[in-house]
Amino acid sequence: MISERNASEKSLTIGLLIVAIAGITLVILLDNYQIQAQQQQQEMTQRSVQHNAKGHESHQVVHLQNVSEGVVYKGTVTFNSPKPVDIIAYEDITGRTSNATVKVWDVDGKQYATKTLMTNATDGTVNFQGAGILAHAASSDPYQVIFSINANPIATSKSQ
Repeated sequence: MISERNASEKSLTIGLLIVAIAGITLVILLDNYQIQAQQQQQEMTQRSVQHNAKGHESHQVVHLQNVSEGVVYKGTVTFNSPKPVDIIAYEDITGRTSNATVKVWDVDGKQYATKTLMTNATDGTVNFQGAGILAHAASSDPYQVIFSINANPIATSKSQ
């Protein structure tokens, strides 16, 4: 009777150990899958367009993350440009009072506070948070940017 009890306790212990190992293995596999998915981000090439902000119409931009109404993104952009660009994140502040030191763009009846993350860069990786992010050149000469982006919505601007 005692040996049967010891055998069932050992079986239970071994069973729990197997479940624990399987769980740890699953967590490791999922982490590796997420890392590989991030490393396999799709690389995109986009041609610049005329900037649509008032006073910037002679400039060119490439939208790396387009604005979605009311969404704030947090992420990372890696880019390569044949000409120097400024990487600028922006936030919709329409209807809010802006800080006098913040640059504001007027676009189609909306106001966007801008934050320059990189200046005069031809390549790099940058973290950002905002309604969108773009590569901006103060010249009117078109260019192309090769980039990859990993951005996730973190909040709606109305909840901030």
